[in-house]
Amino acid sequence: MKLHPLPRRTLLSAQTADVIEAGVRERRWSAELPGQHELCRQLLVSRKTLRSALSALSERGLIVLRQGSATKIRPRPRRNIPAARIEQVMLLLPEPLWRLRPAVARWVGELRPQLSRNGLELIIVEGGRLYGTAPRAALERLAANHPRAVWVTFAATLGMQRWFAAGGRPTVVVGSAFPGVRLPSIEYDHAAIAQHAGGRFAAAGHERTAILLRRTGSAADATTCAAFAAARLPGAPAPLVLEHDGEAKDIERQLRRLAGLRQRPTALFVTKSLAVPAVFTLLARLGLVVPRDLSVICREDDAFLEYLFPSVARYYTDPGAIARKLLSALHHLANTGRLRVAHELLMPRYIAGASVGAPPAPRP
Repeated sequence: MKLHPLPRRTLLSAQTADVIEAGVRERRWSAELPGQHELCRQLLVSRKTLRSALSALSERGLIVLRQGSATKIRPRPRRNIPAARIEQVMLLLPEPLWRLRPAVARWVGELRPQLSRNGLELIIVEGGRLYGTAPRAALERLAANHPRAVWVTFAATLGMQRWFAAGGRPTVVVGSAFPGVRLPSIEYDHAAIAQHAGGRFAAAGHERTAILLRRTGSAADATTCAAFAAARLPGAPAPLVLEHDGEAKDIERQLRRLAGLRQRPTALFVTKSLAVPAVFTLLARLGLVVPRDLSVICREDDAFLEYLFPSVARYYTDPGAIARKLLSALHHLANTGRLRVAHELLMPRYIAGASVGAPPAPRP
């Protein structure tokens, strides 16, 4: 299934930052940037826009801003790292492993002994300021303490990915790489999954749909919403996006919001498998039956979903495939210090389940 790119709204300051970064990488400027007045003239932007762009580039670690001094360009570190120096694999997770879905624990569990047999130590770093709005300082401290490491980021934020891309450290992203970030990634095809789910709902006749979206700050969030919306029926309203923080009370608040709508959605796409039991129980408490009142598809699969009734329509993904792909990439990085920037998309298998039906008759 091929998805065509969808239009994105981008701030002018972000576009300006990308143009300057590209100019630095193409050696348009070397040791320092021109003065702000000259840069404004060259790029045809205001001082306010330029200052915002320079601030973003400073946060990425690309330039050094000092009051009253020229804007220095940070030297790019060498990317070729001798194989003998690589001793560790640093795995960055957004929260403790036990709080993530079981499939994540499975591919991490498969990865650890394989790395150990090859003389590499797996070190897991969970959450904290690494996944905050300004991760640079925390990442620099961590990198300084682990100079002989290759890096794996899971569900990384835009700030994290930009830092790794700018720093040139050997890194693999497990999950979606943000547009414009040049890092190799391994992920399931979230766009194809969301588009397929939207198509299943459309084929069943659902016009009003919703997404129960766990806020993660990852690139997959925007990809999922855009692809799901693109698959809706012609003339149907845009899907209702119900964002939650992963806690049961927040999920309940969003489902009560859905149930209280006069023209409520008749189909729900759930992005996280751990939210599905809460969806089933809370809908029952609200007097809504799956799929009579609300059809449900989950973007993920986990073993416990087999014990829900009706059976959940979902997408089966093999965690072992992530471990195998990642192991191959890490071996290459450990031996050469380099990895071709490519985005490997793994295709899941749709399990139809019994949670999708025709939309209910309109309420009087």
